[in-house]
Amino acid sequence: MEKQQTEGLKQTWWRLGIGGFMLIVMLGLMWPAFERGLARRPILTMQTPDDGLEGTLLHEAQLIRRDRSLYRPIVAEEFISAPYTPLHPMLLSFMPFDPERPFTAGRWVSLLSMLAIGLIISLFVASNTRYWLLGLAIGACWLAFAPAQLWALRLKPDLFALSFTALGLLLASWREGRWFGWAAVCFGLAFLTKQTLAIAPLAVGLNLLLHDWRKALKFGTLVILAAGLPYLILDLVTDGWATRHIWGLHRSEWWSFDLMWKYVRLLGWSLPLLGLALVGLALQWRNYAMRQAGLYAVLAPISLYGAGEIGAHHNHLLETMLAWSLAGGLALGLLLELGWSKGGWWHALTVVTLSAGLFQGWLLRQTPSWYGGEFEINDLARFVPYIHSKPGDVLLDNPGLALAAGKPLIFDDPSTMGPAIESGVWPSNGLYESIRQRRWSLIMLPFDVADRRDATGRWTEESIRLIDQHYQLEFSDSIFSYVPKP
Repeated sequence: MEKQQTEGLKQTWWRLGIGGFMLIVMLGLMWPAFERGLARRPILTMQTPDDGLEGTLLHEAQLIRRDRSLYRPIVAEEFISAPYTPLHPMLLSFMPFDPERPFTAGRWVSLLSMLAIGLIISLFVASNTRYWLLGLAIGACWLAFAPAQLWALRLKPDLFALSFTALGLLLASWREGRWFGWAAVCFGLAFLTKQTLAIAPLAVGLNLLLHDWRKALKFGTLVILAAGLPYLILDLVTDGWATRHIWGLHRSEWWSFDLMWKYVRLLGWSLPLLGLALVGLALQWRNYAMRQAGLYAVLAPISLYGAGEIGAHHNHLLETMLAWSLAGGLALGLLLELGWSKGGWWHALTVVTLSAGLFQGWLLRQTPSWYGGEFEINDLARFVPYIHSKPGDVLLDNPGLALAAGKPLIFDDPSTMGPAIESGVWPSNGLYESIRQRRWSLIMLPFDVADRRDATGRWTEESIRLIDQHYQLEFSDSIFSYVPKP
């Protein structure tokens, strides 16, 4: 008995010592990454959008606040994108709106969600390995991940939705899936926030199937009820327009392999976590939590397919990084425990495992050049008085600027409008006729219409030709401003 107590005490000190070592060293390694993220604090209260879709999503929350339909008939006279399931805009519609800082409340939602995910990752690793300080180190990796830092200060549903996903994965991992019912509710909420988050419940379902097919059947039924039933009611209430907005306006023919690969390559800085996850899955297949996390790590990159759509961004990397953090961190703890308990040549596994974790921390300290200056604060406040001074309606590539200037939005998502016209899912005559009639007192674009082409595919060649024909350049900056020709 005394020997067992001594061994238990040694094991406890081993976990604390090695976990504390990893936490201190990794925090030191990743400190430049934390400084990089903290330097963006002013964006939280910035008046202007940091991402073009912030204005679209804020506008749609305002529609709900005014008791106006979000998923309305698709007509030529307006363009309401409504690209996501409704939980996020519903939440924003209940939050206080400050016209001086219109995006702040939504950015707080994203920031708190990002921090919550880091805490959940720490709990997932710690509760399933008993390496509590190591759990904090892996949670810090998530906080140092460049896309997580960028999207934590943008009014978008991604991190809010992933916080439900992370919580569901945590609950599903405990006690060999005994809490799968609560996990199913979390996955339903994640789907109702962002409709593409279906991989985590798939991984949990597969793991349950390998463990107990009866639990897997119950879990699948609960997920369908939690996600599918509210969505079916939504679609019935909107006469099918919810599905046409959420799925119909996002067509695969806008997809580009080169665009997808541009973002997939960004995950190269997180490969040590994937390597740990795969080794952990192979050596600890019988461990319930490791098998669940490993399956999720393998399946999560399927979500990167969406990164190939026109208008996509590196927010598509967030779910894969979540999966690799959970699985890689759990594997790190389990492999350290294996090296401790087995001894002999297994000590080499401990050294390799620790090296992989530290190498991951070293990689995350860097700011890869392919972020293209996104960590620089691009405050567009100088444009707001100029837009406000124009009478009547304006047509802007960045709809958030219109909201910051107190202007109404008629066409709220240029990133979807151009592809929707090309795909024939939205009639172009309303937009084109409004340009011919010089309805807009101001049109602002991120390119010169004299070039006759928008490389991003957001504006069609016909719309550019019409603007060039009926409007003239008034102001040239990082944004080109056009006013009606006399």
